[in-house]
Amino acid sequence: MSGLRAEKEVSPELQRIAFKAKQDKRVRFTSLAHLLTPDFLKASFQKLNRHGAPGPDGVTMETFRETLDVEIDDVWRELRAGQYRASPIRRVYIPKANGKVRPLGVPTVRDRTVQRAVGEILSTVYEPYFKDFSYGFRPGRSTHDALESLRVTIDRAPVRWVVEADIASYFDTVNHHWLMKFLQHRIADRTLLRLVAKWIKAGVMEGGVVRRSEEGTPQGGPLSPLLANIYLHYVLDLWFDHRFRPTTVGACALVRYADDFVVCFEHKHEAERFREDLEARFAEFGLRLSAEKTRLIEFGTESTQNGQTGPSETPRSFDFLGFTHYMRRKGKREGCHRVARKPSRKSRNKFLDGVADWLGRNRHLSVWFQAKVLQRKLRGYFAYFGLRYCLPALRHIKWPVERLWIMELRKRSQRHHLWWRSVLRQPWFHSLPAPALRR
Repeated sequence: MSGLRAEKEVSPELQRIAFKAKQDKRVRFTSLAHLLTPDFLKASFQKLNRHGAPGPDGVTMETFRETLDVEIDDVWRELRAGQYRASPIRRVYIPKANGKVRPLGVPTVRDRTVQRAVGEILSTVYEPYFKDFSYGFRPGRSTHDALESLRVTIDRAPVRWVVEADIASYFDTVNHHWLMKFLQHRIADRTLLRLVAKWIKAGVMEGGVVRRSEEGTPQGGPLSPLLANIYLHYVLDLWFDHRFRPTTVGACALVRYADDFVVCFEHKHEAERFREDLEARFAEFGLRLSAEKTRLIEFGTESTQNGQTGPSETPRSFDFLGFTHYMRRKGKREGCHRVARKPSRKSRNKFLDGVADWLGRNRHLSVWFQAKVLQRKLRGYFAYFGLRYCLPALRHIKWPVERLWIMELRKRSQRHHLWWRSVLRQPWFHSLPAPALRR
């Protein structure tokens, strides 16, 4: 049975669950595991990244696909008999812009398939419960929605102070005990709860050695983002909306995308109190703020910094979701400022480093193939960063890409003829897209 047909058959069940979850936010779902049918599991497999890396067992997506019916049938029988076992994840490290590395976990394909199915069920249950100011890993919501919400908040509310917060090693410090307790607020199905417990306690395989962990939801699996989102929903979102915000006098607003969030305030003393209370709140649940990256910034349309040209004791900009936010004078009226954004230096350098790395590894390929790949990379960059006021920054990203490209092509031969005068006459060089803003 095709994945499309399977989705149609299971959709009414998920729709009923979503309706019930929306109608009664205190309901606990006792029967959900029966949705994990072979057809539903096949549909979940089809939604996985086709180019995903193999897990610790070495099985690739293509290999799993060749025997899909047999594999899915085996997994389904194990689930029904309560014999399903979660495999350890394979640890890989991704370089970060600051020179450090980000640890990722790659589960097996069979674990990814079941996680994707369970994640769709849990998302259906929790989606009506999440707060409006939460945007990460939610259907129908994106980073641009979070950015627009932040822009509207700063431009229309009497904001003068912004708390830029960063959680230190968030995905690696999620407490398993608290996570399972949070899940039990809405989920009473023991089969689903046991599955989640198996995945988060499966451990990490590194250098052939399996290391068990009592905390963390390693990034890389289909379910980890949702579990991390649920954890912050209880630790941060509910606390802010129901306990902290009612105690404030001035305006305050939270915008969160996954573990990245900023909070806007009208009064400085309330912003300072928020940071102190937040540190205490996080400590209760095994989290901590990064002292280096958590800052209090004077920022907003009501900020006293607007129009200043001299030095200031506090920063005038902050980074959020890859953009640097700053105040820009609007029109000719004195004191009329609005928030504007541009690609942050960190995101720009990360993109250029990725381009340089790809060009260095694929220097031998034809220039037309390289041009096609660079077109795709630039279009993706322009699609994400092409917001208002970002056009100058986009123009300044194309030139370094062109320069990196020609420098790598020159390394092919000591007798190259790729001087700029001749390069500018080549049709493949002019095939790169021009910077453009999002519509």
